[in-house]
Amino acid sequence: MRKKRRGCDVPEATIHRLPLYLEKLKLLQAIGVEDVSSRQLAESLDIKASQLRHDFHYFGGFSRPGRPYQVEKLVPALEQIIGIDEPVPTIIVGAGHLGQALANYQNLGLQGFPLHGIFDVNPRLIGLEIRGQAIRDLADMPDIVKRDHILMGIITVPAANAQQVADRMVEAGIVGIFNFAPTDLKVPEGVVVRNERMAVGIMALSFKVKCILESRLSESPADEVGAPGKTTAEGEGDD
Repeated sequence: MRKKRRGCDVPEATIHRLPLYLEKLKLLQAIGVEDVSSRQLAESLDIKASQLRHDFHYFGGFSRPGRPYQVEKLVPALEQIIGIDEPVPTIIVGAGHLGQALANYQNLGLQGFPLHGIFDVNPRLIGLEIRGQAIRDLADMPDIVKRDHILMGIITVPAANAQQVADRMVEAGIVGIFNFAPTDLKVPEGVVVRNERMAVGIMALSFKVKCILESRLSESPADEVGAPGKTTAEGEGDD
């Protein structure tokens, strides 16, 4: 008998596409769309319909073959799969410019990750409020994590301090770490880290921009009249 695939035993690429499906479906729900076909949903995200159906197949398919998806049912189903059908309390360690910007990002809470604490070691920052949330001393972090049953934390500290912060998060009971520090973290089995390297991302974007510009240059006729370095008189001198 064929063993049924577990709900969490899915490819990494599928996991990364699930939030994209949910985000698009919520937009459709907001404008009153009730049903959407796999082709319509896939095309709106610039992927193949077969890929979308394959992703959904890991979780039961959500509709009968040939029938559209019901948006009002698919949205909560995906929220449950992703784990945000109920709020996921989150903390931030590092109250510098990036940490404060994330704390001010209202969508963090709207998307299911309410902020339950922002922590730092800088005495000049401790006590300041961000959207009604006071910045606390990092020493208070373990008690808040235990009190509010917090499982997820965001690190926005310098690279030199990131591993120490990660260790303290894990000791406090954090299971998922979103790491903005430009360094790799070592965590024990049973803890997951997601690295968000902005410098790496913008360099990757720079590479693609460079390739586009090189492609445009290679497509420009070098001997076109009026091209740089060439005049209409070249090759046409009087005998």
